[in-house]
Amino acid sequence: MTAKFPWFVLSLLTVVSPFVGGNADAQSQPVQAQPAAAAPTDEMRAAYDAAFQETLRKPADPATLIAFAEIAIKTGDLEGAISALDRLLLIDGDQPEVKLELGVLYFRLGSFEAARTYLEEVASSKRASAALKARAADFLKEAKRP
Repeated sequence: MTAKFPWFVLSLLTVVSPFVGGNADAQSQPVQAQPAAAAPTDEMRAAYDAAFQETLRKPADPATLIAFAEIAIKTGDLEGAISALDRLLLIDGDQPEVKLELGVLYFRLGSFEAARTYLEEVASSKRASAALKARAADFLKEAKRP
């Protein structure tokens, strides 16, 4: 039986929404370029290090992985966030919210093929809400541009 994490959607949307519009009318909102992350402060680096150490202690704990992904994104470590979110998919592979965030992160890195893979999975998911599908579609349009 696959574990379900009802709190997960709320937590991850705090990560996703700054990148994909975060409003209910997302299908009418264009994908916007993201500003470069500000240089992490000493406090942010310490929080990142603590969150990373916690992932080493609890590598399969969803709350720990989400906390690390959030701080990794804030500090500009998109690859670290991707790693944590990929581990969430190992726990429960049918999480459209996670796949959307992975697609967005790969998009931000310029890895459009990887982004398309995740975004297409969201677009075709039976579990994804209409808003998630619309956000995925927006990014897919941008990722397919020459």
